[in-house]
Amino acid sequence: MFTEIAISASSTDSTIYVWDICSGSTLFTFKQSISDKGGMCLVPRPGAPLQVGSLITAQRDRATLHVYDWRRDHIAYKMLTPEKIVTVASSHQGHYVAGATASGRVYLWHTATGHLKRIFEAHYRHIQRLVFSNDDSALITAGDDATVNVWLVAQLLCSETEVDARPSPLYSWSDHTLPVTDVSIGSGNLCTARVYTASLDFTVKVLWDLATGELLTTFLFPKAVSSVIVNPSETILFAASGNDIYSVDLYKRRQQQTYNAVQSVGGLAKVEAVGIHGTAESSPSLGALFTGHTGTVYSLSLSFDGSLLISASEDGNCIVWDVASRQSLRKFESHKGPVTHVSCIMRPNELLTGAAQSKSAPMPWKSFKRTIVPLSEERNGGVEQQITDTRNDLVHQLLLEEVGSSLPCEMAPTNQIVDELRCIGNQDSSMALQSQVVEVQDELVRLHDHHKKFKTLHDGMFHTLVDQFIGDRRKNNTADDQNQP
Repeated sequence: MFTEIAISASSTDSTIYVWDICSGSTLFTFKQSISDKGGMCLVPRPGAPLQVGSLITAQRDRATLHVYDWRRDHIAYKMLTPEKIVTVASSHQGHYVAGATASGRVYLWHTATGHLKRIFEAHYRHIQRLVFSNDDSALITAGDDATVNVWLVAQLLCSETEVDARPSPLYSWSDHTLPVTDVSIGSGNLCTARVYTASLDFTVKVLWDLATGELLTTFLFPKAVSSVIVNPSETILFAASGNDIYSVDLYKRRQQQTYNAVQSVGGLAKVEAVGIHGTAESSPSLGALFTGHTGTVYSLSLSFDGSLLISASEDGNCIVWDVASRQSLRKFESHKGPVTHVSCIMRPNELLTGAAQSKSAPMPWKSFKRTIVPLSEERNGGVEQQITDTRNDLVHQLLLEEVGSSLPCEMAPTNQIVDELRCIGNQDSSMALQSQVVEVQDELVRLHDHHKKFKTLHDGMFHTLVDQFIGDRRKNNTADDQNQP
């Protein structure tokens, strides 16, 4: 049975807690890690985006990345980095890890080999957030320079590009006036996804369109916004503003309509006020407020169906909220300091109990290189990959075919299609070609008749209009001659 759990980390407490969102009980812990906001990321298993295989944390006091897996609660690998990393992110397929520094530099590593693929200056000041798009085709960076940049991963990995050359971003958004604190990206690929950015300027720039790069809507909040997230259907946005959490409906029902219809909120870079009373125009979600924290909310996460919201705060607590009623269901209070990160994931196989418990092979890790490896050395180096062993499945399938079992076979549809294609290839195609020629001839005759009818109608209308025009001119000329003395 699939269940969901939460992972939370603190900036002063050296323990990372893994706990059950339904009961609030601790399931597992990781030791010896202190990271700031944005300093922890979950690395999926290659080829299995929903299965978290490892955790990476950027240490706040040294230039080191700690890697953890589910085998033990201590550090599995220590990755020394060229400089201290302040925020880290992993691609959704687990192939790449990106780390950013306080100086605005970004490092991109390949997880299977540990090779440093690219170093580039992304911002001029501290980078707050790194986010990969869902299809891993773009890397989004946000910093204290109030700028959000979108970088194409293919361009960053291009071997023909000079190592020292700064790549050009696909988009560079500078509509915020103060440092950007958080970035969230909706579902979809590079052509369909939308980006949501939060800033200390009290605004959330909503619906940056990756297809056009244009801003669609801005939401104004009463306080600085520290975190933003959108539900899976992208109909509700959650923003942490100070101690409170606001929910914003991105769609509303049309007013004065006899039929049920909805329309998007804002649009055309319109500004919508949320939680600010006394304005002439307010958000339809005014009053949709989650209250319960006594400190700034640093991180937000949603369950897979979007029914539960989990928040992490400076007060050291994590609260699980029911989205529909906005009521607090339970509180996790094991942290001894400000909680800077919380994520909701599927419960890994290693933490299952009973007959469902199973052990997966740990992810292969190589030490991260501190310098870019030459292309010749990179090609000669070996790569360790996880490949699923399917030999038992093949043997089982062959046995089924030998005994003539009536059990459904996954390859049966494919085999049927192959047989049909072979039969079609063996048949004489002259009759089919002749039939196609006859169809084309019939279509030409039909178009010719249609053209004749259209031409006849056009000529009739033309002559009618010309005759009417000439008649009117003659009447006007006759009237003018009669009016002359």
